[in-house]
Amino acid sequence: MEFSWIWIVLILVLVFILWFVAFLSKYANRVIYPTTKSYERAREIELEDGVLDESYLDGLEFETLKLKSPYGYQLYGRLYPNDSDRYIIIVHGITMNIYGGLKYLPIFHKRGFNVIVYDQRNHGESGGTNTTYGHFEKWDLKVITDYLHGRFGEEISVGLHGESMGSSVAILNMAIDPRIDFAISDCGFSDLSELMLRQLILNTKINSKKLLALINLVVRRKAGFSIEDVSPVRELPSIIRPILFIHGEADDYIPVKMTRSMFSFKLDRKFLYLVPNAGHRRSYSADKREYEKVICEFLNQVYYEKGLCD
Repeated sequence: MEFSWIWIVLILVLVFILWFVAFLSKYANRVIYPTTKSYERAREIELEDGVLDESYLDGLEFETLKLKSPYGYQLYGRLYPNDSDRYIIIVHGITMNIYGGLKYLPIFHKRGFNVIVYDQRNHGESGGTNTTYGHFEKWDLKVITDYLHGRFGEEISVGLHGESMGSSVAILNMAIDPRIDFAISDCGFSDLSELMLRQLILNTKINSKKLLALINLVVRRKAGFSIEDVSPVRELPSIIRPILFIHGEADDYIPVKMTRSMFSFKLDRKFLYLVPNAGHRRSYSADKREYEKVICEFLNQVYYEKGLCD
């Protein structure tokens, strides 16, 4: 009888171990293999939010960009030209695609900027098999800047607008590329480990850094990066170019305190715009007029001009 109970206990332990390993793998997969949206679904979302001005976009010509990532896959994007030496690269958030950037295009194009929108790795028509929240994406973004400088000359000005995960990519890219003249960070996270722990608690009701560390081991094995290495807030003290931080105060996905923290860590040339009652990715739709006004006043500061808001 004692022998049979030992076997039962061993079987139960084995079942638990297998379940736990499966849980770690499944949760890690949720992190690095997010379910991305089709172009049509992303378009529908932005139209429903009232932020995609198709009448403006339909009147513009664009050039298709197909650039090679340093990791071997193809990056798909579009260049909307303008008669200017100023360029803005718009970086969409997780699960979205170029439509997450197109909604912001008129803000910059009307002010003379050439606008580049593109699909991040593992999104839209770009290649790549996983998402790393900026760890590898920042080098993809550098490829676009390399292309612009190589084609249009070293004297051009390049800025970034990043939304959600795109904000992380933009800030991490600024830390490695001194050619970037400014960035606009909309509803970005300050530290991926902190965000993942928050999501773990919300999804499982388990508040455990040790469990997160085990999930991170699986992420490292499957995707080749550590979530502990993705921390925009750590890079900010070394970034001297100006950044405009934007966040909705009602954001329940990436809390506004993360942007407040990043604003605090940026030593100077920093600007903050908090939008009352705006949820995640909803700062623009909450008050389009004020959002655009804040951005053009920021651009006036960047370029020491007064005419961009006219």
